[in-house]
Amino acid sequence: MIDLDHLVTLSAVRRTGSIGGAAARPGPTPPAPPQPGKRPARRGGGAVPAPVGRGGMLPELGRHLVDEGADILARLEALESGLGRVTGGPVSGSVRLVAFSTAVRGLVAPALRALTAAEPGLDVTVVEHDPHDAIALVASGTADAALVHNWGDLPLPFPEHLEVVGLGTDTADVLVPAGHPLAAHGPVDATAFAGERWVCAPEGSVCHGWLTHMFDLHGRRPDIRHWAMEFSSQVGLVAEGVCVGLVPRLGREELPAAVVPVAVTDPVPTRRVMMTWRRTMAPSPAIGRVREELERVAADRLAR
Repeated sequence: MIDLDHLVTLSAVRRTGSIGGAAARPGPTPPAPPQPGKRPARRGGGAVPAPVGRGGMLPELGRHLVDEGADILARLEALESGLGRVTGGPVSGSVRLVAFSTAVRGLVAPALRALTAAEPGLDVTVVEHDPHDAIALVASGTADAALVHNWGDLPLPFPEHLEVVGLGTDTADVLVPAGHPLAAHGPVDATAFAGERWVCAPEGSVCHGWLTHMFDLHGRRPDIRHWAMEFSSQVGLVAEGVCVGLVPRLGREELPAAVVPVAVTDPVPTRRVMMTWRRTMAPSPAIGRVREELERVAADRLAR
């Protein structure tokens, strides 16, 4: 009979690409990778991860076991997730949540404050990641749930085994120096900023994709001169009068007097904020409670 612990380990090695990564991933630690000649090797028919430098490589049999055993592990996760509903009582357990930066400040932080007071048995850990990375972490099982966003009509690649719920809509403004000609105006057409120098998140980020898409709709390209992942860094550059920046309202810190937000039309820069988790985690009271609290905070801070 195949050892279930061994199957969990093989799956973790396949997912993370290394023996060390399987052991170091957040959440419950999989059993130590078995050594040749030990019981899992006999039961798995030699499907032991082979060390390659600091990584690990699964032999053909190991890959076969992971592929064929995926449904077993998914059903086991669903079974474990729903145990809390059967036993009843206070919500307990752990939730590994990933979220984009402004959601950490604007949604997760107040939700955690409420959860800590109301659910002492619930342990929520938070890691900041951009949406594409967050979805990959949830899809692979490294995280349990994520807060993600997409701008306008730009799609996000949700795998079929993830469930998604919308929390609301956030809007961004163009931040300009206080002495800018458009500082006292608004809303204005996006093309009014076509000749500006911009600061933006790095290429490949969702925010960069939306800024370029916003101008693509008018057959233009933004003149991006500065690159900064943190919105606070972008605000600092705008405050010095060297550029303008597109910054969302959710989680936005209080702006200095030297920076003025200008509302934009055609198109209005909005993003949809969503929560996602694996379908096998849907029965979990812990996931349900975190979702409930995030929806409560979002109802107060996001447009519907």
